[in-house]
Amino acid sequence: MNVTIITPRIAVQKGDFLGSGIPYWPLEAAILASHARGQGDHVQLFDLFGMNPERLTDQGDHYLQGVPVTDALKGVEEPDLLVVFALSYMSHQEVLKIGTYLAKTYPKAKLVALENSQAVTSYSLEDVKSAFFEAGYHGLICGEAYFNWDAVRAWAMGRSAERPVNLITPEGQGIERLLEKNATYPVPAWDLVNLKAYWGLPYSHGPKTKRFLPIFTSRGCPYPCDFCVVPTTNNKRWRPRPADEVVDEMIQMRDQFGVRDFQIEDLNPTVKGQRMRDICERLIARKAGIRFYIVSGTKAETIPIEDVPLMAQAGCRYISISPESGSKRLMKIIGKRFNYEHGLELAKACRKSGIRTQACFLVGHPDETAEDYQETRSYMTKLLRHKLDEVAVFIVAPFAGSALYQRESIDLGDQNALPSFSPKGRKNFEILEQRRSELIRLFFSEKLRAGFDIWMQGLRSLFGTPQTKMENLPKRMIYLYWLVLKNRWFQRSAS
Repeated sequence: MNVTIITPRIAVQKGDFLGSGIPYWPLEAAILASHARGQGDHVQLFDLFGMNPERLTDQGDHYLQGVPVTDALKGVEEPDLLVVFALSYMSHQEVLKIGTYLAKTYPKAKLVALENSQAVTSYSLEDVKSAFFEAGYHGLICGEAYFNWDAVRAWAMGRSAERPVNLITPEGQGIERLLEKNATYPVPAWDLVNLKAYWGLPYSHGPKTKRFLPIFTSRGCPYPCDFCVVPTTNNKRWRPRPADEVVDEMIQMRDQFGVRDFQIEDLNPTVKGQRMRDICERLIARKAGIRFYIVSGTKAETIPIEDVPLMAQAGCRYISISPESGSKRLMKIIGKRFNYEHGLELAKACRKSGIRTQACFLVGHPDETAEDYQETRSYMTKLLRHKLDEVAVFIVAPFAGSALYQRESIDLGDQNALPSFSPKGRKNFEILEQRRSELIRLFFSEKLRAGFDIWMQGLRSLFGTPQTKMENLPKRMIYLYWLVLKNRWFQRSAS
């Protein structure tokens, strides 16, 4: 079977380079490409962002970064199966437009969207299925396609009228997300991706190093947070990869691509402490010479304080945790308990061992009160005084598939606005943005009081190698503003 996989351009919300525009790699698409190729299929992968990140297209309230599908697929013969990777909720409208174009250009091919089940920035395709079918899609693969790819292939080739259980079709049957515990996943087909485009950017999701790759060491998350889509896309299940398999992949990528830095994109990699200890011990025993960064967050309480020196020795250089709120009352409503004292001790222990730390906070939960917000301010202050390196603050957004979305708990005043981690279309956005800005100012105020930390971060961000995500920001803003100016100049020249 001839398979063509397309990953969308990345959406950048105007005026907010913090909550959008992160260059997430097409990790799940590359794994599917590797799996299909291993099953004997001929696979092409078109990563629209990675093909040319310098190309910017104005879309009103946001930009799209990358090559339009109309240019990327010129001259490509009609495949048997077209797979569009629904990378993030921010790219939803782009994914729909890609589908409309492909349906018209390749009318004989089966056209499906692939859900990105391993990202908090993603969304449940089931919750917005009608939009996909109106755009011309024949099916939506939800969950993972590795465990019944033969059934998907038979359906796509017309050899079977039976619908794969993890595929939604316009006929409207229910689906079963296939999630297999302790499954073995193929190494991503990075040879199909323009790695130099990602390495050449002056920023990345985690602290930017010269050469790096993303990796999943586990899948899913067992926690039921009401603002998050993951409980829906993973059925509240966590599935670890064996320690040996994880280390083997890292070393294989090190030897094949010269990569020694890995950004761990798991939703929650440290759920099982012994497995993380096993990974660290194997990296040390094999003298891997690898550094890793837990960039998508993890549950702080699952990292014992006594394990921090081992993680540092194995190469851990960055850990992101997500307290979300300083209010125990609000956290109970969210469905996520947090040990605040452990968070403080973890930040202090990481600093002592040379591991940089980030804490993510949310404002604007429908049940948040002024008192809850003040508790968040108080806890953030305590974390910073316990040597936390950086914070990220987002305004809660109703991502399709989350409990807040399904309960219609948040009013998006502008339904056409870009959905992002801090959506400008949200009702009372100005008030919530003020709270967000206050927390960011609090961060800088505390860092300035603490001494030279903030100055060293500034110097690294401009002249050195970033050790935190915030240190990516100055070069990232300069780069994006340069692209905006270049785009405007080309438009004026063309007219």
